[in-house]
Amino acid sequence: MSFSTLIGLFAGISIVLVAMTMGSSLALFINVPSVMIVVGGTVAATMIRYSMKESFSAIGMSFRVLRTDHQIKDLNQLIDITEELLRINRLKGPLAMEGYEINHDFYRDGIRMLVDGYSSELVKQALKEKNRLLIDSAETSAGVFRAVGDAAPAFGMMGTLVGLIQMLANLSDPGSIGPSMAVAMLTTLYGAMIANLFALPMADKIESWAQGESYRQMMIIEAIESITEGHNPAVMRDLLAPYLQGRKKVEVDG
Repeated sequence: MSFSTLIGLFAGISIVLVAMTMGSSLALFINVPSVMIVVGGTVAATMIRYSMKESFSAIGMSFRVLRTDHQIKDLNQLIDITEELLRINRLKGPLAMEGYEINHDFYRDGIRMLVDGYSSELVKQALKEKNRLLIDSAETSAGVFRAVGDAAPAFGMMGTLVGLIQMLANLSDPGSIGPSMAVAMLTTLYGAMIANLFALPMADKIESWAQGESYRQMMIIEAIESITEGHNPAVMRDLLAPYLQGRKKVEVDG
């Protein structure tokens, strides 16, 4: 998980929990009807807007974005690997590259296709398609979380209205006023927390991650093309230099 994400989640949850427990019990903020309205309603609304497959895919994408992996993210390191592969390809041929360990799935797949005898154009086409699918999947997943972020506050407001109606309908019974007000207030709180502490930040995180990963993949496509063309290392570095100049725009902390 990226350091900033970890700090943000921990700080956000901690601040809210501390504020809740100051002067009252945390149990005061737990209300089953409120949870049912907000969580159940949000899930239902999201499933209407997106298919079940897309919804579960978004959950998988969120774990993929947040988990700590050991794939190479540094562009300079990818260029160093490309230089080594260039030397191996020029001295020993494409088959010799099969034994070179590459700690990046996308790059490794491209080299595997070259070793298997795919043409340069076919490799480039296949990798660009994988890159496009990544962007499409990330956009859909971000859309799912934005749908959650839109629906949760709306159902929070609906829960508030439900609680107020129940309260106004039972003003003659003082014992019902407290539970009704709890539903009214807590649903708004739950909706705001789900949207602003989880769903909307996750949508932005997925988009940011996908942008950075797509940027690396496009550089890798150029690197593999340089290998197939048999460029010398200096030419290869010149061709990939523009990616290094623009990397700060899409860097993702690891």
